[in-house]
Amino acid sequence: MNQLAVPTTRTVLLSIPPVLVSLYLIYKLSPTNLSRGQRRRRTHARAALSESSEVDVSASEEPEEEDDEDRPRYEYFCMLRPFFDIENENAAKDESEQVAKDDLASQYEKSVRARNSIEMQPAAEHPEHRWVTMWETWKLSGGFGRRASYTNPDFFKMHIYKEFHGEGTQETVENILIGFDKAFGKKRRDEGNLKQMWAIVAGTMQWLLEMPPNSSWMMLNNKAKLSTTVGLIGRALVSVLNEFDHVKLLKADSEIKDLGLIMTYYLYWVDTLKGRGLELPFRKEIVAYAKKAGIDLKEAGLFGTEERVKELEKEVGKIKPLSGKAQPDRWDWKKKFRKFSKDYKIGGEKYNILKMTREERAGYAIDKKDPLAQFSDKDLQEGNVRIRPRRG
Repeated sequence: MNQLAVPTTRTVLLSIPPVLVSLYLIYKLSPTNLSRGQRRRRTHARAALSESSEVDVSASEEPEEEDDEDRPRYEYFCMLRPFFDIENENAAKDESEQVAKDDLASQYEKSVRARNSIEMQPAAEHPEHRWVTMWETWKLSGGFGRRASYTNPDFFKMHIYKEFHGEGTQETVENILIGFDKAFGKKRRDEGNLKQMWAIVAGTMQWLLEMPPNSSWMMLNNKAKLSTTVGLIGRALVSVLNEFDHVKLLKADSEIKDLGLIMTYYLYWVDTLKGRGLELPFRKEIVAYAKKAGIDLKEAGLFGTEERVKELEKEVGKIKPLSGKAQPDRWDWKKKFRKFSKDYKIGGEKYNILKMTREERAGYAIDKKDPLAQFSDKDLQEGNVRIRPRRG
């Protein structure tokens, strides 16, 4: 089974009795209400949605998205600036200059709903716009979030045990790393292989930034495994950068248009992990790669990156451009991943609630009835289920 398979656009809309829905999944999985004729888009309008929501049950099929499947996999398209980044910039202003949170959210919601929104327009038509993504990255990120949502018992009005969703998220990350390892292990390094590895890493960073800092994944008790997993995410990123360095794609004007953006994503994400007893790997190396490429991280992506780099240099000293030529597997991905796979039984579908038997789901359900009784075995096995918050 392809661990990185993205569910098709033919999905069944899952409706579930009222539950508390985590912020990142609400924003990730809910469509913007759009007037007829506008394309259905997955947006970054996180703050325009409530932290808690009720979810509906509906057996209707989701309408086909207009032409999204026809987009070239590795072409770049525009995204909206992530709302959390706007919030961070607003919070850094003097109090007298700050915009009220509700007003900020309202302004952002208007930009999301605007008919002339830049979102999903070809990046080539907006060379000044820094918020860009490969279409493959965008699809993978959505698939990762959806897969993780299938491990949340609350969405299905079930009670299993406290760490179930956290372990399910860990399983999702492991499946992503398995997919990356498969791509990295291919003997032939062609353009498609390189871009697929990047799409996996970039999609992972997009998805991870959608999780709240206190996500159930970060609450897992097995800190050694969690720390190793975090390290492998960083190792995957520097491993792809090494591959780009080898084929002369590590440069400010690279055809990999989101190089600097994803670097700022990683630095921001790792910064949110401080104080959790986890290693914070590859921050210095990411900055060194940016300097080697001539990428100005201040202009490349998230607000506050310049200050994060300054704080890092207080810890490790002045960071110089990465020295030395690219080498095969410079960052020991194969060795480290092989050890991770040996030390832990990784990946699979153990925590995927859709893959449970109907009897198992009923046994964990609060009302002792299978919450997915209305869905066919085919839809459940293929993952043609989407979780959406209740409207109205």
